[in-house]
Amino acid sequence: MKTPVGIFLCVLSMIAASATATGDLAGTSPISLETALSEVQGELRDMKTQLRQLQERSIVACDSGYVEVPANSHLYTGSGVRYLEIPAYFSRSFSSTPTVTVGLSHLDHNPGTNTRIDVTVVSVRTSSITIRIETWATSHVVKAGVNWMACA
Repeated sequence: MKTPVGIFLCVLSMIAASATATGDLAGTSPISLETALSEVQGELRDMKTQLRQLQERSIVACDSGYVEVPANSHLYTGSGVRYLEIPAYFSRSFSSTPTVTVGLSHLDHNPGTNTRIDVTVVSVRTSSITIRIETWATSHVVKAGVNWMACA
């Protein structure tokens, strides 16, 4: 693999040979070696910038899973605000606190009451999250499932 300096010298020698032999470059008007050098240096600066951006880019890792409210939990009976907090553990710890997204994927409720449910993430750590599934008033949740995804 050629180094940027090696590529530069190769291109510069080709430009010099072509300009000397023909008096022009592929049908264009002749350019000076200084102009060619300036163009190559600009391209080299652009490549260095792109390389730096790639090196500074953070690596994103994600993990996902599923938790559920077990059948016959206290969310199925009573009235008022009731909730259940369920921990979910990542397959491996993240190096920084991940961003977490949750979504309700399954719901079974008592058809004789209004359907009220709220799903939130109440805590996020590098190795786990805690998801709160809540209902209120006279709603009765028989079972609920939540998918989650964590990325950092």
